Amino acid sequence: MHRKPNLCGCRSRVEAEPTDLINRDSARKHLDKPVIAVLMTCFNRRDLTVRAIDRLPSAVSGMARYSVFLVDDNSSDGTAEAVAAQFPDATIIRGSGNLYWNRGTRLAWQTAIPTKPDFYLWLNDDTHLRPGSIAQLLELYAANDARTIVVGHCIDPRTGSTTYGGFVRRAGVSRLRFRHLEAGEDLCDTMNGNCVLFPASVVGDVGLSSSRFTHAFGDNDYGLRARMAGYKIIQTKTPVAVQEGNDEYKAEKDKLTIRNWRFIFLSPKGIPFLEWLYFCRTHGGAIWMLNFLWRYMKIMKIL
Repeated sequence: MHRKPNLCGCRSRVEAEPTDLINRDSARKHLDKPVIAVLMTCFNRRDLTVRAIDRLPSAVSGMARYSVFLVDDNSSDGTAEAVAAQFPDATIIRGSGNLYWNRGTRLAWQTAIPTKPDFYLWLNDDTHLRPGSIAQLLELYAANDARTIVVGHCIDPRTGSTTYGGFVRRAGVSRLRFRHLEAGEDLCDTMNGNCVLFPASVVGDVGLSSSRFTHAFGDNDYGLRARMAGYKIIQTKTPVAVQEGNDEYKAEKDKLTIRNWRFIFLSPKGIPFLEWLYFCRTHGGAIWMLNFLWRYMKIMKIL
């Protein structure tokens, strides 16, 4: 049985002197707030990373306490130093330079576990949270049962279209064709990892993000595993952040050429064949091999 973290700060009051009562109430209101471990990974995006962390107080809006666990994956632009100077309470973990998003987030998660927070928050360093956004995630969690994961809806600042958030499976026989949610939808089959709130219970029920994946696939894999473990994934109905889609990165993966074949098959940011194979075999069902081949055939323009 999973108990929800206390989001209301309500406890019985004991008799005390008026001054003592005020001081104790003030301390209790602070201590009764849930604690969020904010998990971040960065590489050579100093200004974006600093700005993302700087937005956390207004995003929380006093509804929680939080600690930042930042994996700096061997940045050369002074990201770690800038964060340490501006946010001395942040825990900074130095990476090797080969962790990328998924393994960096996994390392941040491993570091945060001993602090025993009530929630974990995946947060990309280029996700620009709106005021009250994390409070919105907490409120949506409180309105659902304890085994709920809340995904923040991110939109393009220019067009207002969805860039990151939850996914649902497309109609058809394939279990690995997904689309972003449409207006009026909130239940997800999996998600992007840009802004996601997890109750601490997921560590025991689902585990951490898989070490099988370096960069991509780790967030999609985790969402699918969480659903298999009985968790509900729900997306906020209104956007919590603005974040531009990486169109150049998507285009690089959409067409196989002589120039980019190493990127496609071997780079953690491409479609590395061993990781894609594992993802398809794990989540693709009876036609997993067809899913595996189809994606490469598509970018080769065979289909």
